[in-house]
Amino acid sequence: MQYRNYLASPSSWRLLRLFLAFIVASSLLISYLFLKSRPSYALYTILAKHEISESRRFIHNSPDNKYVLFKQLQGAGFNNQAQEILLFHHLAWLTSRVYVYQPIIWRPRGSQATVPLSAFMPGVTRNSISAAVFNEACSPEETKRIKVRVNNGVLWEYTKQQLNGREKCIVVEDWILNWNFLASAALHDIWPEFQKYLSKYFQWSDPIRAIAARAHNHLNLRESLSNPDGEPYIALHFRRGDFEGHCQSLAEHYTGFTTWATLPSLDPSTYPPTLTTANQTSVIEHCYPTLHRIVEIIDAQVRDKPHLRTIHVLHDGAWDHPLVYAQHYRLEATLTNAARAKRAGWVGGPMRRVTHSGQVPIRWGEADWAVMVDVELARRAEVFIGNGYSSLSTQVVALRLGADGGRVEDITLL
Repeated sequence: MQYRNYLASPSSWRLLRLFLAFIVASSLLISYLFLKSRPSYALYTILAKHEISESRRFIHNSPDNKYVLFKQLQGAGFNNQAQEILLFHHLAWLTSRVYVYQPIIWRPRGSQATVPLSAFMPGVTRNSISAAVFNEACSPEETKRIKVRVNNGVLWEYTKQQLNGREKCIVVEDWILNWNFLASAALHDIWPEFQKYLSKYFQWSDPIRAIAARAHNHLNLRESLSNPDGEPYIALHFRRGDFEGHCQSLAEHYTGFTTWATLPSLDPSTYPPTLTTANQTSVIEHCYPTLHRIVEIIDAQVRDKPHLRTIHVLHDGAWDHPLVYAQHYRLEATLTNAARAKRAGWVGGPMRRVTHSGQVPIRWGEADWAVMVDVELARRAEVFIGNGYSSLSTQVVALRLGADGGRVEDITLL
């Protein structure tokens, strides 16, 4: 009775209304900040229209071209989509076909939100055509539809044979670059040519390069070994967030590293003990390493390169993953502890600076490019410590070794 009387009192209803008003106002503020932080749809509309006009011009000027349209992964993380797009573009290039590109399905904006590919990787869209005008280049009578149903060991070469046919247009109807293929040894034979492809075709968009340059300057990080400005640094991909549950699932399925982390040349780069996929504990150790293991790996790098006293941490901390920040600050406290550094055999003292993703100077309207900037900062680091189960880390590995001609010795996989 007293409880009901309390709820019925004017003061309690007033407090309830104030609480509800606070919730509504907070939701509106969060929505406003979220929307304002991302590029406008007007910009993307302009880019999409430009893609179409350039595609039509290309079709008109090159009537004898042959085309290929693939079924692509949609809605996964950016680097999952990007690595597949690059491989498909490479496959089209190898078979003298024009790649028919599709927009990125950008999950941060919603499950079906699309963003023009040129907003991220304009190198792929150059001398390619948008799927929006595919029917203008290829009539149904000129189009052959195929399905590639072969095992991973012969999939790449078999697909090349199919695309080398005389048909003007080919549509590959099944998803050929599936997870099993991307984690298989079949990818190793592709690597030598793919390295050349990356050095020739890979390019970030102007906004991504501008933000990365601003970040190097703002955080005083050296952009390359040949650039004297800024401090040389280690980049650490600290993959946390929702990865713990994902790693548990990978362990239950006895899954190994993905894509370019499986290259035999990178075997010495995997920090011991060696990954044993038959052992679930081993999978977890490499996929979701403890802070102690991560610090051990940093110790090894700093003992080998005592001039490195700055580390940049790429992390996925966010409002829905707040514990990532707590783990990051524990890591920072450990790395900047002078007594611990001395015990670990560091010459020259502890880390002087620990920067991280949250300090990258992302301005209003730039949030869609934050992930790519993380990749670029890791790509330019003197040393990269990454996660062989992460598509972001393996994308960094591909760019360092492929597009930049970097050294395997400067990469460590957790």
